[in-house]
Amino acid sequence: MSSQQNQLDYISRYLIYKLLKYFGPDAALISQRIESSNGLDGFMSALYTVQLDMKVNGNDKQETMLVKFMKGSPEFRKDSKSYIQFANEVLVYAELLPAYEHLLRSSNLNTDLVEGFVPRCYFAQFGQIEGMGEANESVLALQHLKPAGYELGPRLTLRRDQLEAMCNVLGPYHALGYATRILQPQVHERLKNSIKELPFVYPSGTTNLYEALYRVAFDRFYEYYDRQRAQLQPEEDFAAAVERLRAKYFAQPEHILEGVRINASGDKFSTFLHGDFNRNNVLFHEDAAGRVDNIKMIDFQELRYGTTAIDISFFLYINTAAAEREQLFPRLLQLYYKRMYEQLELLLQRNTPKLLDEEQLQVELEHYSFQRFEEHFKKYAFYGVMICMHFLPWLLGTEEDCERLSKLFEQDMYGAEFHQLSMQIAGDEANVQIYNIMHHAFKQGYMDAVFGFQV
Repeated sequence: MSSQQNQLDYISRYLIYKLLKYFGPDAALISQRIESSNGLDGFMSALYTVQLDMKVNGNDKQETMLVKFMKGSPEFRKDSKSYIQFANEVLVYAELLPAYEHLLRSSNLNTDLVEGFVPRCYFAQFGQIEGMGEANESVLALQHLKPAGYELGPRLTLRRDQLEAMCNVLGPYHALGYATRILQPQVHERLKNSIKELPFVYPSGTTNLYEALYRVAFDRFYEYYDRQRAQLQPEEDFAAAVERLRAKYFAQPEHILEGVRINASGDKFSTFLHGDFNRNNVLFHEDAAGRVDNIKMIDFQELRYGTTAIDISFFLYINTAAAEREQLFPRLLQLYYKRMYEQLELLLQRNTPKLLDEEQLQVELEHYSFQRFEEHFKKYAFYGVMICMHFLPWLLGTEEDCERLSKLFEQDMYGAEFHQLSMQIAGDEANVQIYNIMHHAFKQGYMDAVFGFQV
């Protein structure tokens, strides 16, 4: 593994000179400043802020970057699937997004769409990296967005303009994946095969972080449900569904997630995902009136090829308040779909009749009708419920508890102390919210499909 000192040495001795190449052959370094981040920003990452003062074509230029490495021991990296996650994140910047830019360019469309998805990338590499030893390492250098006015949103519930901005980005992002499959199938297959598989279920005897995290999630939900059932007074059909869920999945709750991954794998609504699309992994920029006018996606470590319901359901459940969920869900789903369909239709039309004839165009667009989208989403939306069961208490917990959990996750995610603190963090405040999410999913029919999953 690379220590903090190894990483600092690598930045100053190797990376800075690689970064200079981004600015062209005439870029000359005047000074540099490197600072490490010691907060909770990098749950599985070691983060550094690098400021370069340069001369570029005779002009003074200052650039601030965020440099990201894997952290932890080799054992932690293996247990947490870091080697898979960081390889996939580098793939996004090094191959996936450039392929999308090429598709737009060849369709005579502006590549600003893709450039607007993420921070500018100066360097991305995974594997054996010169100056970092013989083990596999990951290095990602991105534009630091805070100097440009980008910030994280509220800790949990987002405003409507923030939620809408996320739909406006996620829809076109997914559409580019669909369009690549239709218009450039060989490119699509190459990219799909380049993703390192990140299943939720592993062979018996293999370490599995999802098993540890969702064991706690189900223990916690059913402890609260059993303790408070008399006060909750769940309607009879909901209570029956909760018991059916317990009977089928309590021993191995991660099988629900694997069921989503496997059962949707061949569907046309599967594509390249963000994988962890929520308020934590989006930076917002606001105009003078305080409304969002731009966002950037970050942290693609959970990249998967799978149903887009994975991205949509998690972000909608984790970032909407229970009181507004009934009203917001259909509106946001329609907005997401509108942005996705508009972008897909534009790309396909721009390539008709060059790559598609009119009949093929209509057939492909029909596959992505709103009715089919709704039916697909309903099958796999319970994914978002599952992620909230694990992750929402962390968001509601105190910073001290989150920091302690983060350290325990790195040191012994399978230990009793990690399990106990995960059961207690944020208390019944979190339990009430998880119960409300579960109840909403039941009322929408999102729970139905999980009972038929084959894993």
